[in-house]
Amino acid sequence: MKRFASLILALVLLLTPAAGALDYDTDNYRKTMIQMLGSAFDASRGRLIDLAVFDAVAASGDPLYIAPLIDIAYFARSAELSRGVFGALNALTGEEMGWKEYFEWAGANDIALPPHYDEFKGQLLANFVDPEFTRFFQPGVMESAAINMVEPVWGGVTVDGIPSLVNARQISPQAAVEEGFQYPDFCRDDDCSYPAADELVFGLSFNGDSRAYPLRLLNWHEMFNDVVGRAPLFDEADGEQVCNFRAPSPFEVRGRWGEDWLLIYGRSADCPRSGWLRAADVAWLDDEGADARPELPDLAADGEALSIGVMAQVNGMPVMLAYCTLCGAGVLYDVSIPDLAYTDLTGQRVELGDTVLEFGSTGMLMRSNKLMYDRNTDTVWNAITGEPAFGPLAGSGIALDVLPVVVTDWESWLAAHPDTSVLSLDTGFLRNYSNGAAYSDYFNSTELMFPSWQQDTALIQNKEMVFALRLQGQAKAYPLAAIIPERVINDRVGDTDVLIIAEASPERDFFEPGGAAVRAYDSGGLIFEAGADDASLTSADGRSWEITEAALISEDGQQLQRIGGHLAFWFGWFGFYPDTLVYGAEAQP
Repeated sequence: MKRFASLILALVLLLTPAAGALDYDTDNYRKTMIQMLGSAFDASRGRLIDLAVFDAVAASGDPLYIAPLIDIAYFARSAELSRGVFGALNALTGEEMGWKEYFEWAGANDIALPPHYDEFKGQLLANFVDPEFTRFFQPGVMESAAINMVEPVWGGVTVDGIPSLVNARQISPQAAVEEGFQYPDFCRDDDCSYPAADELVFGLSFNGDSRAYPLRLLNWHEMFNDVVGRAPLFDEADGEQVCNFRAPSPFEVRGRWGEDWLLIYGRSADCPRSGWLRAADVAWLDDEGADARPELPDLAADGEALSIGVMAQVNGMPVMLAYCTLCGAGVLYDVSIPDLAYTDLTGQRVELGDTVLEFGSTGMLMRSNKLMYDRNTDTVWNAITGEPAFGPLAGSGIALDVLPVVVTDWESWLAAHPDTSVLSLDTGFLRNYSNGAAYSDYFNSTELMFPSWQQDTALIQNKEMVFALRLQGQAKAYPLAAIIPERVINDRVGDTDVLIIAEASPERDFFEPGGAAVRAYDSGGLIFEAGADDASLTSADGRSWEITEAALISEDGQQLQRIGGHLAFWFGWFGFYPDTLVYGAEAQP
């Protein structure tokens, strides 16, 4: 209701002719920004506009008006409005530039903002793009913001205009082959393979559950929220295992066998519709389920199974992949926040308890990096840092933990993980999921699409791929061009001795953000070299080690854990970690 009332207020002000107030009080920032917004709105509707408000702002000499002028300049499509807006910008900055240059200049100089700027920016985006933007720009939000609020820029879509996937269906590799031929519109050069052998996938594996998410789908969605985990499904209580039932596929619990077994009915990759799960592996989807469990018919006591059961799912780990296509970074995060509590903008304490955050796309960018939001609190987050940018959780000290993920080709992933599942083409959305259909021109160009003021191409070009690590407050980038020839790299980041393993991806006729399957491990101070085959290593003490997704495992059972890292275009990483170390640059003069 507050968002609606705020929007109505803005519309009333917008429809009040600016010419009706001939003297402009530029000391009243809120009123003046609304008047500027009213002129811009009129111009967008082809109406006659009065540029006097921009003349008054220019004459004021007040640099606090630079930020709102830059925001309006982005939407200045008429020559008349452009003349007023850019004339004022030139007068206040002493610089004559285009919008992109002004925007980058503002970011680089961390310019000051006027009072009520957050409300103004929300109303600008609400009236020119989508009313939903006001949810992120409630009055006062900039007081606790971790960033300069001039930097978020509209990315060309509405809120959730790039729809995130939430618990999207996973299928078996065999079912994927059949699905590829069921969607002939997604074939490429008559190849209907799904996934194609050489196409890139995000691969992850936790607690024995391996999953693949092809980039050709994620290029359209840029994010998935999922729960990773599986449990053995049996043909009868304490019987033979028939498959692994994966989270978070919902199922009905229709009966029990004593206290330890539950009869379920549902659908999971490569599993029959019905079977038995251990009660310890089941999570009820609501409180009623836990309460109903003792009331379920006990088939061991000649009870009769229910025809409609209680909803539940397999226990698992909630994760979210934030995929910024523009900066080439797919970062996997742990989104479970224990005992979440925060103070909202009204000063009220909100306690949510143990919380799983679910994320969507704001439609905004910062330094050409995706800004996402959590649907629990409407906080806006930086996708590449995993930290709140502005909103209720800004300044809370909360940051998402990075989890291991790899970008590799489907053939290699399937060979190493024959029990993997893969994201279904049936996502519930209508998109062209053929290989190379989304962002191909951008991926295969050296140009950036949106402003990013913090760049350094002295050693690495903007869109060269790096593998990125953050450990104990230290950031380090590993250019793929440097690590692929070495394959096995012993190094140190922060206080951690790390081992990097890089395997080049197969050549294709087009590029997507990838190029090598790179994994990082805590080496525990050991020094490694390549082993007898691609799946093994040898440590300096002569032991042989198996390479797995979770850890390096020695012949005597010692394990060295995987470390969370990700690929990124160099400019995307440097834009937020300008103090990053660069592997190989240490030897440069």
